[in-house]
Amino acid sequence: MNVEDAGENARADVLSGERYDAIVTTTWEATAPFFYPRVALVGALGAGLFLSLPSSVGDVARGGGAGVLIENVVALAACGAFATADVRRRNAAVKRLSRELALGKMVVIQRNKFREETMFDLGSLRDVARIAVVYGDAKKVEKDLMAATPYRRRLEQSRILVVPVVERSMAGADVGAVADVGPGRWELLRDVVKAWPGAGAGRWLAWPTRNDDWSGFFRRLIGEDTAKQKGGYLTISTSGLVRGSGVGSPNWDVLLSTFPRNRPGNKQDEDAEKAWKKATLDSFEELTAREGSSSARGGGRSAVSQALPSDVPELSTIIGIHEAFYAALDAGDEKAMSQIWAKGRSKRDVSSAVKSLVDRGARIDGWDTVLKPDRRPVGIKINDVDVTIEKGVATLTCLETVTNGATLLATQTFEREGDETSDWVLTGHTTIPYGADVVAKVVLRCDCEGCVAVPAKAVASGV
Repeated sequence: MNVEDAGENARADVLSGERYDAIVTTTWEATAPFFYPRVALVGALGAGLFLSLPSSVGDVARGGGAGVLIENVVALAACGAFATADVRRRNAAVKRLSRELALGKMVVIQRNKFREETMFDLGSLRDVARIAVVYGDAKKVEKDLMAATPYRRRLEQSRILVVPVVERSMAGADVGAVADVGPGRWELLRDVVKAWPGAGAGRWLAWPTRNDDWSGFFRRLIGEDTAKQKGGYLTISTSGLVRGSGVGSPNWDVLLSTFPRNRPGNKQDEDAEKAWKKATLDSFEELTAREGSSSARGGGRSAVSQALPSDVPELSTIIGIHEAFYAALDAGDEKAMSQIWAKGRSKRDVSSAVKSLVDRGARIDGWDTVLKPDRRPVGIKINDVDVTIEKGVATLTCLETVTNGATLLATQTFEREGDETSDWVLTGHTTIPYGADVVAKVVLRCDCEGCVAVPAKAVASGV
C-alpha cells in the first residue's frame, strides 16, 4: 500500500492537479507567504504585456519600428518562464512536504513488561517529541538498535522516539532475524542487555504497526538499489517535518547533539515532558500505573547521576578503566594513558573508527600531543555515568563538564581480550558537545594511537 496517498478528505490542488490533505497545503503556505502575491503580481504584469501586443503589432503594420514589439514579447516570455518555474518549485515543495507529513500517519506500538500495549500515531507527538526512523534489512536494523541502546536514557531525556522499519521484501533477506529486532527487543533489553543503572528508559523505542507498508515508503524515497545495499534513516523535528536524513546508519551521539536536552525549570519543556510521558509507554512500567507516575526509573530528569552498584565484578572493571582514563587525562600522564590502551593496541584493526577516518585523510594527534599542558582539558567533572553490555561489547556514556561550564557527551567502548571470562579492554573514546542550546560542529574520536577531530556532519552517519 502507498502510505503517501492522500486520505478521503483530500482536496484537489489547482496548480499541480494532485490531491493533498488540507494540512499539506496550509503548512506549505505558512512557509511561503509571498508565493501567491508574487504569482498575482507577475500574472498582472504578464496580462498587461499581453494586452499591449495588438497595439505593438499595429505599430509595426503601420511602418513603425519593431523595437517595442520585441520588448513586449521578450518581457511576456520572461514573465511566463518565471511564473512557470515558480509554480514548478512550489509543486515540488508541496509534493516533498506531503511525503514528509505522511510520516505523521504512521501508527506505532509500544509494549510494557506485562505485555500491555499502547498505540498512537507519530503525528500526535507534534510539538512534543522528535522522531528518528531507521530503515534497512533485519541485520542492519538490529545493528542500529544495538548502537542506540547505550543511549536509551539520553534519547529519553531529549524526547527522541526511535522507530525501526525492517525491510523484508528483498531477495535473500533473513526474515527469521526480524523476530530478533521486532517488538521482542523489549524482552532482549531485559534478558540480553545488561544495563546500569537499571535497564529503564523504555519510552525511546516503538514499532510501526504496518511495517511492510512503511518499508515500501523508504524504497520509493531512497530507491530500490540504495535500500537493498545500505538502508537509511531520517529524523523528524517537533514541527512534524523532516530535519535530517542519510544513507546507512545514524551515529547516535551526533544525532543526540543536534537535538536539545530538556531544560530544567523551562515551562515549555516541562509541558512537553508531561505530554511525552502521557503519550508514550515505558516498557518497564505497568500501563495502568503510568498516569501520575513521579519517577522515570532510568529515564527522564530523575535519571541523572544515579548510583552504580559496587558489587558487580565486570562493571567494576569497566568503571576502573574509565576512572583511570580520566585520571591520566587530567594529570597529562602519558605512561598511564599508554598502559590503559596497551592491551587494546594489539586489537586495533581495519574496523577502527579512528583508522577509517585517518585513511580518509583526517589528521591524528598522538597521545603525546593530546596530553600536552596546553592541549589537554583540565578539571573535567564527570557525572551521569551509564553502562550497557550486549553481545560482548560494553558501552559507557557519561557527561563531561569542562571548566567553562560547557557539557559534552562522552562514549567509551570496551571489548574482552578473549572469551567472556577474559578482561575488558578500552577500544574507543568519543566526545561531542551536548547541551540545551548547542549544535555540535566537531567530534573528537580517540583510540590507542591518539585522537582525531572531525566535523560532526562528516560522521553523522555510517555506511
